[in-house]
Amino acid sequence: ELGPVDLAIEPGYVVAVVGSNESGKSTLIRMLMNLVQPDSGELMLLGGTYPDDEVAIKQRVGYVPERSLGHDEMSANSLGEFVSHWYPRWDGRRYEDLLERARIEPNEEFGKHSRGVQRRLAFALALASGCELLLLDEPTAGVDPFARREMLEEITRFMDGGVGRTVLFTTYVMEEVRRVADYVALLVDGEFLGLHEKDALRDRWKTFWLDREPEGEIPGVVEVVGGGPPTRIVSDSSEETAKALSAQDIGIVRSGRLDLEEILSHLMSRKQERRRA
Repeated sequence: ELGPVDLAIEPGYVVAVVGSNESGKSTLIRMLMNLVQPDSGELMLLGGTYPDDEVAIKQRVGYVPERSLGHDEMSANSLGEFVSHWYPRWDGRRYEDLLERARIEPNEEFGKHSRGVQRRLAFALALASGCELLLLDEPTAGVDPFARREMLEEITRFMDGGVGRTVLFTTYVMEEVRRVADYVALLVDGEFLGLHEKDALRDRWKTFWLDREPEGEIPGVVEVVGGGPPTRIVSDSSEETAKALSAQDIGIVRSGRLDLEEILSHLMSRKQERRRA
């Protein structure tokens, strides 16, 4: 079950969809490809709607599914030839270059490749389609760290290659979010927790070590870890928290940014606590 999801993405950005297993990440991507239909609501992609504009939409979208099916007997060359018929802006030279850089044997059958190589081949097909929008469902799952780095670099090259290009990808790897995402969309158990600008999140959330524990309610504080001094607190509104601490004459021994994993964990936990309440 997924939704409600109220998500509007401006062109020109990379958005990471983050959530636990079974949170609805893949369902969201499949819905954007019209492989799953919503029970209610409106879905608009690249200015068009399904089913009226399906062909026009999909000719502008490069899609890497969670698992590629039905390609086992086809080689990279035959896949490229087949896919090229559906995309007016197919770039055969770029496809050959991507295969070479990924060290993919162009005449070997898809089904004989490892899962990681299959992912890279599906990624190459999407990038060579001449698309404006990349929809990637855990594109680096099963690939080795070196290949993951190369794929993230390809996403950056894709974004640098034209105005208005957009990427929406699902992931559970925070390093990928840190490296390429501009925004983070959070899903927890099918519920959408909003679209957050990554850098703004990291600026707003901070941890403080204090010379004594604060008294009463302090704006922005989401966690207090005693046992000090120093006492550690976590804030989702660092400026407000710092002012309130100053008003109580509480000294800040030091402060620092939170890891993105910890920020997202707090946001997810908050939603789960509200649901239980």
